[in-house]
Formats: sequence, structure tokens, C-alpha cells
Amino acid sequence: MSYVGDPFAHDLFVSYSHGSDAGGEAFLQRWSEAFAQELERELRTDPRVRGSLRVFLDKDLRPGRGVDPLEPLSGQLQGDVAASGILVVLMSDDYLRSRWCTDERDWWQSAQGPLGLSTNGRIALVRIMPTTEAWPPALLDACGAQLPGFKFHSDHPTAPRPLGWTDRSPAAPNGYAFGAEFANHLLDLAGRLYQHLNELKQRAEDLRRNREEARKLSQGGGQSIYLHGRSDRAAAWEKAGLHLTDNGFVVVPGSPDRVGADPERLHEVRSACDALLLVGTEDGLALDADLVVVGRHDRQSARARSHRLLPCGVLDTDDGGKLATPIRCASARNVQADWLDGKREPWAPQVREWLKQKATQAGPVP
Repeated sequence: MSYVGDPFAHDLFVSYSHGSDAGGEAFLQRWSEAFAQELERELRTDPRVRGSLRVFLDKDLRPGRGVDPLEPLSGQLQGDVAASGILVVLMSDDYLRSRWCTDERDWWQSAQGPLGLSTNGRIALVRIMPTTEAWPPALLDACGAQLPGFKFHSDHPTAPRPLGWTDRSPAAPNGYAFGAEFANHLLDLAGRLYQHLNELKQRAEDLRRNREEARKLSQGGGQSIYLHGRSDRAAAWEKAGLHLTDNGFVVVPGSPDRVGADPERLHEVRSACDALLLVGTEDGLALDADLVVVGRHDRQSARARSHRLLPCGVLDTDDGGKLATPIRCASARNVQADWLDGKREPWAPQVREWLKQKATQAGPVP
């Protein structure tokens, strides 16, 4: 498992060109491999990341972190790049001309949409050589400008080279003994990657939580409903609660909310529920207050406590038909509360369909 966690098997995928010429010599391969090893070593200095960081490099011989020579190459790369949180691009004209690098970038991009995660801040562009080729849209901003990335090459007027290009050392494990200039640039890159890995980790946790909530909301029954009603309208509250329990829902609390009840205790109970329903009776002023206090303020507190979706609905039980005024219905929409007709039984199937709809809006259900 990666540091970021599911749905990513790898935290970083290093995409680079070997820089091969007509004779088959790969000019950039050894430097790129050494760069990736140094980057991983630097990132692992943080003990929070050390035990779980996973960096994919095609030449990595560790199981699951490089290409398996016994398996088809295209399928492996497509699966591994799709399962990577951040795409690290070693930018050069060779990269821009490489069919493999284009495929890797396209595979990575196409896999992100179904995950429900934006690609913003997830392409780490390392400029290892100046470029003259046109850049693809994926590496441009909304105005068509190149992503700034990180400069990792010298400014030699006639022969710019990747930083540390001349620091070759046969005694070094990766063939390079990079100097201070390379190390300082690497620290800048690692610092930014820490930031974006942590942000992505939080986004992935939110996604997993939302999908679990969506799964619960979409299930056939057994969801827990916090049924809010006032004690002076206990009969309407009890009728609604019995109808819900008869149809397989778990209803809390066991009696209508008392005036002056402990708000912290109510927040604790609400935050553990799958949804919130406000029982609307002929007392429209009471519902107006409940929409603001319970449907917006208290619900926000419960969601902040539990980090759950907690969809909210108004259960209209007023047979007189005077509760659903245009202004009141608009106010409900403004606090993101849906209007449900509870005047004629059975209305519980409508609640079930409402929860399924909320699950769909939350994201794909695993």
C-alpha cells in the first residue's frame, strides 16, 4: 500500500525518456534512474513517509515497483501509471518526442476522471533539459502557458545538461555522486512533493469516506435516520417514526427533541446517523426555525464532527397543504434540504429513493 493509500498503489510514477539514439544508446537513462533513486532516498528521510512510500520506476528491480520482464510491457505500464498518485515528468525534448511517455501521460490522465480526483497539483514537472518541441495540453495551464515545474539543468550557453551530469562515480551505487547544487534543488522538489502528497492523502481519505457513505445510503435498508420533531408535535413525530421503522430504517432518538436538550449530546447522536429528516407539521413557523437551527447550523456541526455526508430532508406531513409555500421550499433548498411528501403512506420508499439519489451525487459506489 502506498503512503497516500487507496486507490493508489504508487505515490509517484517517474515518467522519462531514455534518450536513445539511432544506435540504441540511452543517454538519459542512467542519470534519470539515479535521479529517481536520490529523490526517493530524500523523501524517505521523513519518518511519516518512510515506511509506506512507493515510487514506480520502470527499471526498479523491487517487486511491484518496476517492470516485470515476464509480463507484457504496455499492460503493466498502463496499470501502474493509472494507479499512481503523482506523475513525475522528467522534461526534455526526448520526453516530448517519446511515444511511450505520451502513452504514460494519457493513461494517467484518463484514469483520474473515474476516481473523482482532480489532477491539479499532481504533475511534478522536472525540467532536466531546455525544450524546443511543443508541449501537450496536459502540461499547460488554462492560459496555454507551460507549467513552471522545477529547473534541474545547467545554464551552459552551448551545452546545457541535467544537474550533476558530470558527477559520475563508478563507486556510487547508482553511478553518480551528486554534489551540493543537485542536493539543494532536490530538497526544494522534495519539500513541495511532501506538501502535495499530504494534500492528496487527505483528498483520498475524503473520497474513501464519501464512497463508504454513498454505499450505506444506497443499500436496501437499515440506514439510520435522525428524525427531528418537536415534543409539542409528538403524535406526528411518532407516526413518522413508526412508518420508517416498519420499513427497515433505524430511527433515533427514541422520542421527539425536548426544548433545552443538551446540544452537544444531540450533535453526537446526529453525527452518527446516515441522514437527517425534519418533521414538518402545520406549524410553519416551527419548521422555519428548524431549517435554520437544525437543518443548517446543527447539521454543519454534526458534519464537521463526523466528516459524513448527512443529507437532510423536510418530511411534509401537513394534510392542509399550507406548509410547502414557495418561500419555505426555496429556503429549504438554500440550506440543502430536500422536500419529501409524507402526507400519504407509504412514503418510506420515497425516502429510500432519496437516499440512493444522494449516494449517486456523492460519487461512484464501490
